Amino acid sequence: MARVRALLPEIADDVDLHAWYARDWLDRGGVRVNFVSSVDGASAAGGVSKGLQTPGDNRVFAALRDLADVVLVGSGTAHAEGYRAVAFSARRRAVRREHGLRETMPIAVLSSSLRLESDAALFAGADPAARTLVLTCAAADPDRRRALAAVADVVDCGDDAVEPALARRALVERGLTRILSEGGPSVLAGLAAAGVADELCLTLSPLLAGPGPGRIVAGAGWDDPRPLVLTGLLEEDGALFCRYRVGRVGPST
Repeated sequence: MARVRALLPEIADDVDLHAWYARDWLDRGGVRVNFVSSVDGASAAGGVSKGLQTPGDNRVFAALRDLADVVLVGSGTAHAEGYRAVAFSARRRAVRREHGLRETMPIAVLSSSLRLESDAALFAGADPAARTLVLTCAAADPDRRRALAAVADVVDCGDDAVEPALARRALVERGLTRILSEGGPSVLAGLAAAGVADELCLTLSPLLAGPGPGRIVAGAGWDDPRPLVLTGLLEEDGALFCRYRVGRVGPST
């Protein structure tokens, strides 16, 4: 049997979350995925992720946004969670300036169908300097495209469906190199399957959600699991806040 080591760091009462999550991120950038899950693997409780959140998870959520250039989200999650355009407080704008980031940040919505309401707060409340992006495909309905183009920047990232690698490229070409993906499960699955996800920030909420809720990945099965490397771990009130580097499948793994 291989030797097993127990790594038990000393307890730190006041962790600087911005410094913790800025490390190996601000200079490198990439696609960082943020998710919360129950211990038994549920991605939601009562149909939304809010049912799994803890005070610590909410602070991590805010810190990750403070350190991002753009939030990437699927249209289903944006609708279910009631997404609005990002509006930072004066204090959080100051934090972003300290870390060399712009004071405003857009949201990028993934949608092949363009079934989005053009008068939603996700578009109407966006700062002109951080207009909402809609990442879609060439086959999307032209009438829906015209309606959304009036309130957002609509970008094709594939022919018949949105391709994760092209979506990432479209954001990077706009100078949005620190990409924070907030879901949903199909988006995480697509990013990981395409080898686009670089980091997973996973909160394990100290709950058993019970049978029924889906997992944090959804869609068609994979032939090979994606390896993860634990790079950081925090704990508060029984909740675990994990940082994983996402490995690649293939000869380099």
